[in-house]
Amino acid sequence: MSTEFSIPTDIPHTRAAAQALEDKLANANPTNLADSQAVSTALEAVTAVLTQLNQKDMLSRDGAMQATAAEVKVPLQTLSGLKDQLTEISARLATLDSIANDVDQLVNGCATIFGV
Repeated sequence: MSTEFSIPTDIPHTRAAAQALEDKLANANPTNLADSQAVSTALEAVTAVLTQLNQKDMLSRDGAMQATAAEVKVPLQTLSGLKDQLTEISARLATLDSIANDVDQLVNGCATIFGV
């Protein structure tokens, strides 16, 4: 699941990364309650981060940035904690995809062999 990416270092790029993650989470299609809850919690945390990024962007124009730093800390901790859960979901999906491919190969092989 590791993909090469550059770490955003400014508000616009970080906001774009957060927005892209929010879009992916909003379009996620979890298959069980635990995964659904993990995605929902992650979505809430990303939304909180986006809100704080927008606020920090506005405050930075006034020079009062420190107020939002404390408020973004908890959502960032939540996202960090959820990363492992999302990695597990991804691993389960990859396993299920692999199993589905194996079943497909078996069905196609038997269909060819037995003419069904």
